[in-house]
Amino acid sequence: MSLLRKLWIKQPQGMRHSKHTPYGAVPVEENHKNPTSSSEYHYYTTIELPEAGEQMPQPRPLKLSQLDRISRLLWDLILAIIAALFIVFGVWVSCVDGKPAGPDSMGAKLFEVSRYVSYPGLTPVLNIAPTVFPVLFAAIAGSSIKSVASWRIQTTRGATIGLVEQCLGSQTITGAILTQIRLRAMNLLAIFTVLLWCLSPLGSQASLRVISIVPSYPGNSIKLTTLRTFIPYQYGYGQGIAEAVTSVANPMIASLSAASLLANRNQDLWGNIRFPMIDNLKTNSTGWMKVPENDNMTYASLVGVPMIGLPSSGNTSFTLPGSYLSISCPVFDTIHQFNFTNFTAPGAPSPGNDDDCGWTSSWGGHQFQLAISEPCSNSLNASISRTRNARKLIWESWDSGGAGTIQNRSPITRAICDLTTTYVDANVTCESLAKSQSTNTCDLSSARRSVDESHFHKNWTVFDVNLPGDSKLPMNYYQGFLYILTSLFPHAEQHGGLQPVIGYFTDPYHAVGNLVGDNLMSPETITPEVFGTRLSQLLNSVLYLGINPSAFTGFVNLTRIRLEQSQGEDIPIELTAQNTHLQNIVRCDRPWLAVLITSSVVIFCFALVGAYLHMITIAPDLLGSISIVLLQNKIEGIVGSSTWSSDEWSKNLRDTRLWLGDVRPDADAGCLALTTATQDVPPGSIRGRLYH
Repeated sequence: MSLLRKLWIKQPQGMRHSKHTPYGAVPVEENHKNPTSSSEYHYYTTIELPEAGEQMPQPRPLKLSQLDRISRLLWDLILAIIAALFIVFGVWVSCVDGKPAGPDSMGAKLFEVSRYVSYPGLTPVLNIAPTVFPVLFAAIAGSSIKSVASWRIQTTRGATIGLVEQCLGSQTITGAILTQIRLRAMNLLAIFTVLLWCLSPLGSQASLRVISIVPSYPGNSIKLTTLRTFIPYQYGYGQGIAEAVTSVANPMIASLSAASLLANRNQDLWGNIRFPMIDNLKTNSTGWMKVPENDNMTYASLVGVPMIGLPSSGNTSFTLPGSYLSISCPVFDTIHQFNFTNFTAPGAPSPGNDDDCGWTSSWGGHQFQLAISEPCSNSLNASISRTRNARKLIWESWDSGGAGTIQNRSPITRAICDLTTTYVDANVTCESLAKSQSTNTCDLSSARRSVDESHFHKNWTVFDVNLPGDSKLPMNYYQGFLYILTSLFPHAEQHGGLQPVIGYFTDPYHAVGNLVGDNLMSPETITPEVFGTRLSQLLNSVLYLGINPSAFTGFVNLTRIRLEQSQGEDIPIELTAQNTHLQNIVRCDRPWLAVLITSSVVIFCFALVGAYLHMITIAPDLLGSISIVLLQNKIEGIVGSSTWSSDEWSKNLRDTRLWLGDVRPDADAGCLALTTATQDVPPGSIRGRLYH
């Protein structure tokens, strides 16, 4: 847009008189030979005031009405206050960083504000943070940048055309970029305006991303109690055997019947944690090994150990120590003899391990027999300072399920096994369900061989531990243990039934209720490793239940256990566990917070600067409006072409200074006009002066 209102043309010497053109167009010389001669044209104007008449406005001072000034100031201050609210928002987010984000917490409300999501109790104005910021930024920055040009052009220093064009063209984010390109402006003002407008999208994104709610798992140490597993069987004599027929046998039968349910579970029927049989994972490894969830071969027992004191909420992680009886059978074959071996006869085979001289044995109906070697001396009990050779276990069972006739005797499956102890540490995490201590689901992630050097040598088993108050081992005490295992199903053989203990080796998931058939347990149908693992599971289940049946089946009386079964080390042992709760917390993103604070402070300061400039600028604001062409002007010394576009005028004359000043300072009534002449007296500097 040209700022010139009236043009007088000074012709160069030698130029032919131009033809009169219609419509008052500017005449040009025909047949130009030198295109550069247009630079010799000088355009300037003079000020001609119309004669005073009834239609001419009367002179008046440069003064805004009080209402206009107050309303303008209030609007600028409102914008500044809104910008300040974003600063408060950022500081507030920083203050609640790391705090819980409950439904009614301040952090949750601030998060909802940033997400433009309706939240109970919040006013709609606060729900539009990401949307408000760019609108607010444009309102403040655009107005303030324009006010800079309006103020500078009325000062004694004036403003260059380049500065005015840059300010007027930079009132939007796209305009700020395109204006610098159009004007080929590479100055500090161009860099400043582009960087300023970059804060608009960054600040908007910062108000959205500065706060988030993330899951956290704060933890605290707690004490748990479990039962020691390297404890002798408690029901080996007289009254104890009679009691075990119900207290031990019944949960054992339940576990055996539920073998299919327990196949891939690391917890038993009562929620106790089952130890993995790490002998089947990696031999002699002391590192942590992942526990697979394959089948019942993974676990050392059908019965686990109880955990006492699990919290009713959160996740609880701990390392569970324990031990189990491990069975390996180097001899697993078929023998042909008339009957099972009589281990009580004088001619019974020797255990052959130099430490044992006799046997304790028991028959399972008429289908199988178990025998465990007994030490030569009852003073050979478990000791840290010495070791022993592994005890022996012998299994015998009829291949055909029964002995058969004298003429057609069934072969006997025999296994000669070594009994050892495996000490294990298991990493367990239990999650409370339904906020109930009795309902926990546990995950057994990894296990290792125990690195505790206070354990006995592996050849010492629970059969080598003396009872409380006895200094020597009880002889034939484990007759009661074998009796419980072999008499679990006293009526199974009626009507051609198979003892479930035998059936467990070949079909553990359907052991109970099987009839005698062709697929019986023998070296042809099962490997020594599988036989040893499943026999260990049966023996360990009875041994665990024999520590304290009620504790292993859901009712734990720690006081009674400590009073009745204290033997140097309490059966209950305490563990340190880490209990964690899922808790949503407020997280403040520090880099985005810095962007938000920076953007908000900048726009707040711009709002104040704009308010100040609006207050001190008293000349009429015509910049950016087509009505500026109607303003009086006094332009001198301008050289250019009438064919130039507005961008070319601005680019070629960018260093030309303009003033909006009084071009009639000596008259009684001044006149405001655009001029290229230096103004020593800015508008309004003389109090009470009138202007046409």
